[in-house]
Amino acid sequence: MRGRIPLFVSGDLHAIGETRIAATSGIDLKRNPVVSVLSGPLGTAGYGWPSFFRGTRGMTPGGLVVDEAQPTIEENGFLIADLTPEDITLRFFKWRYDPLESIDTMEPFRTTVLKRS
Repeated sequence: MRGRIPLFVSGDLHAIGETRIAATSGIDLKRNPVVSVLSGPLGTAGYGWPSFFRGTRGMTPGGLVVDEAQPTIEENGFLIADLTPEDITLRFFKWRYDPLESIDTMEPFRTTVLKRS
């Protein structure tokens, strides 16, 4: 939809990442690419990482035309999304069983601001 930010957030893929989808199956999305975000798992290790079985990090399917803004990384973390009428701010954090109090002062390793067109 014009004037909207197309955003898809998935927390089920045991990774952190951010990709802009510009085309899929002959559909041109370049004017307003779909932002696809992996929000990160809070407590995965060992067998829980997809690469343990695949032997490679998560990759973009071949049928998509994308700009991989943050290649997938298999680290524990979380996402905070701030939504306003003007924009969406995504802040990505890495976190691994640190004391809960550390979350209060933690800095994001990546910040993305998505503006409405």
